[in-house]
Amino acid sequence: MSKLFPAYRFLAILVGVLLAFCSLVALPLRYLPAQGSSLQRFGEAASIMWVAHGWVFIVYVVVSFLLWRQTRWSLPFALLVLAAGLIPLVIFWVERVVTRRIRAEHPELAPVPG
Repeated sequence: MSKLFPAYRFLAILVGVLLAFCSLVALPLRYLPAQGSSLQRFGEAASIMWVAHGWVFIVYVVVSFLLWRQTRWSLPFALLVLAAGLIPLVIFWVERVVTRRIRAEHPELAPVPG
């Protein structure tokens, strides 16, 4: 379980980057450019990133759940952590909050790098 927190951080960043790319780049490029343009075709091709986000998000949920069980967070905080992977850019803020909270409450899980 000592690798649970670094796994959470990695997955949170990966889910955040994938969701931001899909929501802020791929989705607009799929629907905003002219039909048949190269930008529109790129947006359609980039839609595969939604699938990647979905699979990585499932792993993120499992790791977050295990971390919740280990740290005994409140249910509302745990639900915030889980839902953060569904709202673009929110996960980056939540990851920082989780990092500070774990380092303060459970330093054995997250030694400060140095």
